[in-house]
Amino acid sequence: MVEITILGSGSSGNSIAIKHDNNVLLVDAGFSGVELTRRLERAGIDVSTITAILISHEHDDHIQGARVFSKRLGNISAYANSLTTERLRMMKKAPESMNIFANGSPFAIGTFTVDAFSVCHDAVDPVGFIIRCENKKIGIATDLGHAGKMVPMKLRDSNLIVLESNHDPELLRKSNRPPHLQHRIRGRRGHLSNDGAASLLPELIGPLTKYLVLAHISDDCNDSDLIKKVFGSKLKEIEREDIDVSIAQQHEISKTFVI
Repeated sequence: MVEITILGSGSSGNSIAIKHDNNVLLVDAGFSGVELTRRLERAGIDVSTITAILISHEHDDHIQGARVFSKRLGNISAYANSLTTERLRMMKKAPESMNIFANGSPFAIGTFTVDAFSVCHDAVDPVGFIIRCENKKIGIATDLGHAGKMVPMKLRDSNLIVLESNHDPELLRKSNRPPHLQHRIRGRRGHLSNDGAASLLPELIGPLTKYLVLAHISDDCNDSDLIKKVFGSKLKEIEREDIDVSIAQQHEISKTFVI
């Protein structure tokens, strides 16, 4: 049995806890050490069971607490690719115990097997993750402006998919965000819109897929009713209304998904 809890997702912080037996893998650590501890406790997770931190890219909303949190837990290992590790060290935000992985080369962390794959985002070398354990597959792809061929190929038929659905284009256009920021968000190295994410579902959803978690939702450029409408329509179109769809929140932890 593998348990997944989204500790928070959005522009102010991102982190996912994946638990198997008494081992917990933390995907990103985008909250302060204090806040990460608080959210883990709310999820019923003992911080002492965290074995490692996976880092997707160097933006602060994904690494804010990584260094401090790792140190508090006895310098537990953090994993990132070489360019991200180099950038974190330049920023003086790298945990002391860094392990470097190569994109596309699966590696083991305890009972987990991790496969990091490249995504399109405005970071030095951002990745998504496929995490396998007990013949279960978890696919994570957030912070990307364009899916290309890699994201559908990697995430296909995951038991649980965490997918970015950042904004509604019309709400973004009407927002108070300056034109250059709107352009960045809409760009190939920015963030997926609701329609952009939903268009991937025919390629992503397979026979084993049970959960779809929509993440990195914009507070002011998106709306939960719009999200439900867009994804509900697409799932109906592909005859997969059995999928359990959740919207990850910035300020609250998710329910715990069991696969």
